[in-house]
Amino acid sequence: MNIKDRIVKLIDLKSIITLIMVTTLSVGWFINKVTSDQFVPLVTMIITFYFARSNTDSINTNDSDIDNNSS
Repeated sequence: MNIKDRIVKLIDLKSIITLIMVTTLSVGWFINKVTSDQFVPLVTMIITFYFARSNTDSINTNDSDIDNNSS
């Protein structure tokens, strides 16, 4: 995978939304607008959802590659 492909994947909408939400919550935590009780579960949910979707997308891509090669 070359650098251009990695940049395109990084600019994916879900990546942008994930980065914005985590950054916003982090800033809110540092300026004491978001408590630790709110921060930890929310960021954990966001990160888990992002990596679960990312992992599912890569599995689906690998499955389609296998299907194309077997034909």
